[in-house]
Amino acid sequence: MVYLALSGGGTGGHFYPLLAFAKYLKRKQTPFEGLIFFGDQRGIEFKRKNLIEETFDRHFFLSMGKFKGYSTLRVLISTLKTLRASFEIAKHLKGKRFVALTFGGYTSAPLGFLCGVKKAPLFVHEQNAIPGIGNRFLSRIARKVFITFPHSERYFPKKKVVLTGLPLREELKEAKKLSEEEVLKTLGWEKKFTVTVLGGSQGAKTLNRLAIKLSTLLSEEIRLVHVSGERNYKETLEEYKKVNPKCEVRVYPFYEDIGKLLRVTDLAISRAGASSSMELSYFGVPAIFVPYPYAVYNHQEENARYFVKGGGAYLLREEQLSPQKVRDIVLNHFRDPYLGKQMGEAMERLFIPNAEEKILSHLLEVI
Repeated sequence: MVYLALSGGGTGGHFYPLLAFAKYLKRKQTPFEGLIFFGDQRGIEFKRKNLIEETFDRHFFLSMGKFKGYSTLRVLISTLKTLRASFEIAKHLKGKRFVALTFGGYTSAPLGFLCGVKKAPLFVHEQNAIPGIGNRFLSRIARKVFITFPHSERYFPKKKVVLTGLPLREELKEAKKLSEEEVLKTLGWEKKFTVTVLGGSQGAKTLNRLAIKLSTLLSEEIRLVHVSGERNYKETLEEYKKVNPKCEVRVYPFYEDIGKLLRVTDLAISRAGASSSMELSYFGVPAIFVPYPYAVYNHQEENARYFVKGGGAYLLREEQLSPQKVRDIVLNHFRDPYLGKQMGEAMERLFIPNAEEKILSHLLEVI
């Protein structure tokens, strides 16, 4: 009997691909005796623990070390927390034969460290174009490293790298099968050119401020859908009340059925996290990417460049950002449907399909 132990989270960019792959396994008949998840008490995975409970056979939320900052004391505390979490994971896996799959973020370190000690098979999935220090380290002991962006290969041992792409939630795949007319009918919306603003799982104040100003520069023929993030939702609603939007505006703290929203989106304004950017690619939605400027190794900008070079997106750094500049791009797409079609097709071509099948095939090789 072999168990599959999974870890990865902290933010949605690591958590949702992991969840998508786990749900894929639940739908398949595999040799794994069970799926066991290890996450952090402070991460997004804990906030979405209802999804964990319905997907995994067993799950554990631990206190894990978050390597943020470089002070000696902070590094020491984080190291001790990581070791303690690793010992706790060892207790939960005691007597079990297991294969481990990590999806990055600080929550991957304890399980990865345990695999190094026990010589257990470890597989690593890297979502971003530039990997973090954790995955670079774990790649040394991993059997295989699964990557999302083709040019990530240079950061890992070449013989271990497999280009798989990013696991996607089944709901997204189901939504893509629907026609635009079907989705609009389900949502109760009329057909209208739709711009969607996505700030990522943690929200983005910069994009929130941009969207509010942009709403005063667009016409009523355009719909602006704004996913603000939960922590900024009330504040964002109040700010919209203070201005006089000229276009149709719909604001949400979090959009659960994001696939249906993307199915009717003509142009997106988004951070360039791996999950957000690859989901836009999957649906063939042209995007204006505004990378988070403080992302580790500036990986969001590198993510965005993959789509810009492929002809499907624009890149605007925060210091280049202005409501007028974004308005001009929006109006270009509104007035020229062929431009959106051309860029949308380019975005869709850049998506790498069947990640789940590719990952599973490599896991089965070590059982």
